[in-house]
Amino acid sequence: GGLTIAKALLQRLPMESLCYVGDTAHMPYGDKSPERLKAYAVGIAQRLLDRGCKALVVACNSASSNALDEVRDLVGPDIPVIDVVQPVVDAASLHHPHGELALIGTRATVQSGLYERLLSAQGLTVTSRATPLLAGAIEEGFHNGTISSAVVEAYFADGWAADKDALLLACTHYPLVVDEICALLPRRVAVLDAPGIVAERVASVLEARKALSSSTAPTRQFEVTDWTQSFADGAAHILGTSVDLVEAPWPEVL
Repeated sequence: GGLTIAKALLQRLPMESLCYVGDTAHMPYGDKSPERLKAYAVGIAQRLLDRGCKALVVACNSASSNALDEVRDLVGPDIPVIDVVQPVVDAASLHHPHGELALIGTRATVQSGLYERLLSAQGLTVTSRATPLLAGAIEEGFHNGTISSAVVEAYFADGWAADKDALLLACTHYPLVVDEICALLPRRVAVLDAPGIVAERVASVLEARKALSSSTAPTRQFEVTDWTQSFADGAAHILGTSVDLVEAPWPEVL
């Protein structure tokens, strides 16, 4: 899922170096407890701090919804931490003020209630639905095909989102099936581009801090906590190019 954010960051900020850590040993995050999510997110954040990052993006809705405070406590005030929730909430408020929204996400994200609280504070109403089968199907490589289309249809067949102003994809996997989702919604229902929105927020934060890079030789590092061929293939498909995935296991089993 975080790969969709990584791709958007590379497109928006091509001169920036990027270090991506994918916790493949513990995925999917969507069915984990808040306590586990906090432990995993803090562990990954520490790795990125050790790499000397100047900004940290929590590129997962489940982690952003359940572990953001813990990550920020670890990182401290000098390094910005950008989540994938607040930028999308701000975009929804800007483009659909006082609108009625639909939201799909993992169980962990929906049960956290974070989107609902943030959207309500900005005068928006939202109807949320957990769609746990969708992220799993995408992780198994079943996107843009009959299986993902069937899963999407099962979640939208009752028309619950058809009368809304916009749909929020509250999982970074879901942009990979946006065409299937849009095919089941009236054209008037806007689907927010979460990766693009988050990448724009990162660019704004770096610009405000005068921290944008002008490097002509940025580095790209992709780490996973458990190397698998299926993830390597999926990463190449999403990013549009092959990547050298480095396995960097957890120091202990969590």
